Amino acid sequence: MNNMKKLLILATVLLLFANISYAASFDVKVTPINDKIVVDEVAEFNISIQNNLNTDEEFTIKKTYINYPYWDMFTKPLQNPITLRVPASSSASIPLFVNPVYKNLISVDTHTLGVGVALERTGEEQKAPVTISIKSTEPLISGYIPTVLATVDIPEKIDPRENVQIRIALSNQNVINYTNLTINVNSRLFKDELHVPLGPKEDKTVEITKKLDDMDAPQDDKISVTVLKEDRLIVSTMPKDFKVAEYSIKEVIPEEKSFLKIKKGIRIKSNNLDYKTTIKVETTSFKNLFLTSSPRADAIEENGKRYLVWQVRLDANREASVYTFENYRPLVLIFILTIMAVLIYFLFRGPIVVRKSIANVVVSEGGISEAKVVIRVKNRSSKQLTNIEVLDNVPHIAHVEKELSIGSMQPHAILQHPKKGMMIKWIIESLEAGDERVLSYKLKSRLPILGEFSLSAASARCSVGSKLVIGHSNTVTVGG
Repeated sequence: MNNMKKLLILATVLLLFANISYAASFDVKVTPINDKIVVDEVAEFNISIQNNLNTDEEFTIKKTYINYPYWDMFTKPLQNPITLRVPASSSASIPLFVNPVYKNLISVDTHTLGVGVALERTGEEQKAPVTISIKSTEPLISGYIPTVLATVDIPEKIDPRENVQIRIALSNQNVINYTNLTINVNSRLFKDELHVPLGPKEDKTVEITKKLDDMDAPQDDKISVTVLKEDRLIVSTMPKDFKVAEYSIKEVIPEEKSFLKIKKGIRIKSNNLDYKTTIKVETTSFKNLFLTSSPRADAIEENGKRYLVWQVRLDANREASVYTFENYRPLVLIFILTIMAVLIYFLFRGPIVVRKSIANVVVSEGGISEAKVVIRVKNRSSKQLTNIEVLDNVPHIAHVEKELSIGSMQPHAILQHPKKGMMIKWIIESLEAGDERVLSYKLKSRLPILGEFSLSAASARCSVGSKLVIGHSNTVTVGG
């Protein structure tokens, strides 16, 4: 029996310590002074705090659960922050005033809010409920306060090029039959007015489609909805944020072709006037020879490829265009001029071709002593040439051995010229089209020639009709 008493005493002590360890540091009590108001009035409550600790403590009353900024609370006189000092194991109270800030968003209904009370020293916090009834100043409809809940839904980001779907959810909270509710949709970018019925206790979703201007700039906006019965405001929704998104379009302009010319282009559009971008067009070194651009582009090379590059900014119409022009007409012109030059050359070139060469060079005593000069005369015209006079000069340092002069034909004359040295002259009576005649002679130097010396060009002339035509050979160098 004694053991049973001991166990009972021990259990009682444990329960006592458990109650002590779990006891709250403080308690909060809310007493309504004026909790039934119209939307333009201010509710009043008494906040009482019981300090369960054996030390003086300071408490802060916060707006944590008051649904700020749609509701607000304050004291008289104003305190910021709102604090209350409570002696040890005692209680203290403070009047608290609560009022609706966005009055047009507060419906006629009972609203349960809350205030936070925190013990400053430990951070321990409690929530105290605050209940406020908003009374209607409007007459009843069919014996009921008109209460309709409304929410609006719109995508957070919208593309101005696409249709915007807006959904408005309506919920009739009582048995009033609204035969014609006016719904006003408002934002900076669009406005609309709808007329819909709403039956007793009916839930309805109204969908509307809006279209912005394609060029509406990127911006932030808000949309709100108000519901009215005739001129009486029933409910107004909280503003819903949305954003007009930026977009850009890159399109290829159709090619324009004319004779050996190609015009290509790229157009950039955006709803953002400050939009900037880079356009690159691949090209080649050959194409660059015939390529121009507007506006002028920079040429760069990346990964072994060549590009034209533009840094693009939009004009006042929020678009920009770049063009390339391929013009191959100069290439054709060059080709035509080349053909014409070749034709002119063949039409107007001289009919006589003269070539001069050296053969059988003999060296003695360290110098050149003799050599054979060969002159070839060819008729490259399509007609026979007659009475062709061929002339060649031998410098003073050498002479022609008359008795050894050989060739297809003998010289017509060998003359001594006081300045040019010895002159050799042949007369070719006729030369058929395409035929060639070879003339040659041997020259011998008076003294061995050291190094090298040059022989002047030979010439051939004849008359073609009334025109005298002359052909000159190349010069040749002996030795070296």
